[in-house]
Amino acid sequence: MHLTKKTLHRWMTIGALALGAGLAIAAAACSDTQSAVAPSAANGSAAAMTDSGNGMTMPTTQSSQGAQIYVADLKPLNPQVGFGAVTGQAKFQIVNGMFVAMDEAKNVQPGVIHPQHIHAAAECPPPSADVNHDGYIDVIEGVPFYGAILVPMDSDLTNQAAGTFPSVDNPGGALHYRQAAPFAALLADLNAPDPDPTDAVVKLNGAPLNLPGRHVVVHGVSLDTPLPSTVASLPGLPAQLTLPVACGEISAVNR
Repeated sequence: MHLTKKTLHRWMTIGALALGAGLAIAAAACSDTQSAVAPSAANGSAAAMTDSGNGMTMPTTQSSQGAQIYVADLKPLNPQVGFGAVTGQAKFQIVNGMFVAMDEAKNVQPGVIHPQHIHAAAECPPPSADVNHDGYIDVIEGVPFYGAILVPMDSDLTNQAAGTFPSVDNPGGALHYRQAAPFAALLADLNAPDPDPTDAVVKLNGAPLNLPGRHVVVHGVSLDTPLPSTVASLPGLPAQLTLPVACGEISAVNR
């Protein structure tokens, strides 16, 4: 099962009123003056990727010397619902002109689509983000902390408006995601004109990608999960689909 961006169009057209200050924070985050990622990475062919089933493996057919590597340790959000407290790790590598994104997580709801993104701002939501005190940090409450969507982690990293999100198709709740794309193509899309500056997806507008400090957020619990009516969602989407279940700050790996 996969969720296409066409199905999620309403996710991407929330509007400034719904997101409030969160989008302003996200836009400011995109203007950071220092970059840990060189935007002029040379073009190159993709290195082969293998999955040992025991963790994340990096490209192996070409030397990864000089690669830029980043990780985000995923920690639970809303662990009281769903399959369990979601934990894991996302990893990103820029090598030989390619951008490689991957994540592994456990206790992710089986049989459910899991939208996941690199978000633009600088913080995972703390318990105080639950401003209506209903016991849940919903997607609207989380946005002022982790910001708007920058890179959807789906099947097409070169287009914010294309691709499909993964689902967990095993009964154990293990999420496995791998995708690679030319780094230049990813940057070209992130610096293309923004078709809707009021929606939940932002562009770099010439600013550096600056992965360290940005955040990975994973969403989604079973659609039959009972949630109070106070748990907010995006227009036309069930709260179960958009509920954040894990978040992690991206940091550079010293080599």
